[in-house]
Amino acid sequence: MQFANSSRSVFSERYLSWFLAALCCWVIFQNLGAAHLFEPDEGRNAERARELLVLNNWAIPHENFLPALDKTIFLYWLIAIAYKLFGVSEWSARLPSALAALGCLLLVYKFARDRWGNWVALWSTLILLTNIQFFFYSRLVIFDMTLTFLTTLALIEYSQALDTGDPHSRPRHIVLMSAAMGLATLAKGPIGALLPAMVIFFHLLLLRRWSFLAWRNLLLGGIVFSAIVAPWAGWTETKHPGYLRYFFWEENVLRFLTPHFQRGEPWYYFIIVLACGFFPWSLLLPSTIKNTWTKSLAKDNLFLILWSVVPFLFFSASNSKLPHYILPIFPALSIMTGRYINAISADPGATRRWVLCLPWLALLLIVTYLIIGVYQPALLHHEIRETVTQMSVLQQTANIALILVSAWFAFSALKGRWQWQEQLVVYLRHCLGLVLLLFCVAQMFAAASQTRSAKTLAERASPFIRPQDQLVLYDAYLNGLPFYLRVERPIWVIWSGRSKIIMQNIYVAQKQPTPALGFGPVLFTFEEFAKEWKEAKQPLLVFLKQRQLSRLLRQGGDTPRELARVGEFVLVSHR
Repeated sequence: MQFANSSRSVFSERYLSWFLAALCCWVIFQNLGAAHLFEPDEGRNAERARELLVLNNWAIPHENFLPALDKTIFLYWLIAIAYKLFGVSEWSARLPSALAALGCLLLVYKFARDRWGNWVALWSTLILLTNIQFFFYSRLVIFDMTLTFLTTLALIEYSQALDTGDPHSRPRHIVLMSAAMGLATLAKGPIGALLPAMVIFFHLLLLRRWSFLAWRNLLLGGIVFSAIVAPWAGWTETKHPGYLRYFFWEENVLRFLTPHFQRGEPWYYFIIVLACGFFPWSLLLPSTIKNTWTKSLAKDNLFLILWSVVPFLFFSASNSKLPHYILPIFPALSIMTGRYINAISADPGATRRWVLCLPWLALLLIVTYLIIGVYQPALLHHEIRETVTQMSVLQQTANIALILVSAWFAFSALKGRWQWQEQLVVYLRHCLGLVLLLFCVAQMFAAASQTRSAKTLAERASPFIRPQDQLVLYDAYLNGLPFYLRVERPIWVIWSGRSKIIMQNIYVAQKQPTPALGFGPVLFTFEEFAKEWKEAKQPLLVFLKQRQLSRLLRQGGDTPRELARVGEFVLVSHR
């Protein structure tokens, strides 16, 4: 009888793993291309990848046909390959981030299963999949999900290399670790190697395992890393002398040490980001941290703690802070939280089961607030008011269902009415409620994008644009506009000539780089454009904000003719 129960348990867990794999794919890919590209980051990155194909230049990214040397190349390669395979679209642009997210989930599952068993792996993967920040960045065209996958791979391979008792398999782990760090460097710059290197250094320091840094291991790792990073760095420096100094010094060292890039935030900034981004599981983090800290600091616990704490403290000390910087610590936090939940859900005598009601209580309050806001918009914060009040009937129905599910789960957990001896019941209920949550979030995500994207303006303008027209962006820039208009030559950008940033880019404002070979000027000052406006023989179609029309009228020449209007932007022609 005991053997039969054991066999049935193994059978159930095996099928549950396949169920989780299917769930991960559905969550990551559902409506991946439904949202418009958010300004400015998504529009910028999607367009830079498109221009790799337009210019057939795979060495140097361009934006609006100007060299864009403030970022590295790897993500643009991945997006451009997706364009080649599936066509240019929002879905293709987001595909590399989605695949990187799936890669993170697979790595966390395999690592946790090998170290702590299948149930810890199942919980850890579900937690990583369903926290809000990981879900958001799995469907955004930015660098950080790719960076997170590669740093996760590097750290896991390091752990495998450190712990393996087989001297023949260690070189394979070191090669994979070094390759991941090299690709992470191509994906996001030196931080791709620095983040895992810092964790590895402090781990070896506290364990006193310096033998891992034997010259054979260092030489092998250095060769692999250099073979990946050096060719592109040398290639780019040859074509644009001074690139390496600008990128490594100004984009990395100065960004960290000074407020040069105007991204400064208070020291506690990432505490707030973590509380919001890791939601709903962030409500369990105090108990998780206490549980992890009170255990012995064996190498596995120590490794997860350092993986979480070192990058968090590093970015907190930086003078440049953005929410996605701490995304690489989320896999480690998910594993620690998964171990904690597994411990209390598997123990019939656990006295801390009530903490599992906290995420559901929080969800109940938040979603109830949003539903009330549909009918009482004045209660909503102004930044979410438009998105919430425009929710469809389907979205409202899903949110009401989520309220009922959250209330049921919270009450059941609080009163101890779940069948705690059967983990499968607990786990499947969490899957049901959290997938419903992510469905609601994805719908709101797509709705919010409609007012934060250049797509609608591009669609309204397209019928008026002819091949001979010269497009102009006047004292404003929408990074996604070239992407949605599928331009084959530069859009003129009109500016003061003195701003510290143009096209949402400090590098372009400082260096004013030469356009791609075969194309004329892209940047014009107001004075230079005044002459073009009066004398241009080709039709000029100008995108500008309503408040800038008076300045344009003062340029002289013909009175502009309005062609289209979207929000604060208008499209005018000088003929």
